[in-house]
Amino acid sequence: QAAATSGDYQHSFSQDFSSHHIVDPRTGASPGELASVTVLAPTAAAADALSTAVMVLGSKAGLAFIEQLPDVAALMVTKEMNVIHSVNFPAVS
Repeated sequence: QAAATSGDYQHSFSQDFSSHHIVDPRTGASPGELASVTVLAPTAAAADALSTAVMVLGSKAGLAFIEQLPDVAALMVTKEMNVIHSVNFPAVS
């Protein structure tokens, strides 16, 4: 089991964190909904790739994607500080 987190807070190119190092290949812009995504997966490589993918997909599509994958869980934090998690993410109250 491995964990990886992707977020807009570490390498930002704007003061409001609207432009950062994660880019949606469909638009060429940084995704605007999520501030952070943590993924638990069987390998570190899978967790890293999935956390970035969910950042780009957004909470609704990202959660639907994660829920289809066996042995994978995710916790998302929106820019408004709302927490969204998959049903199998451990220790969430």
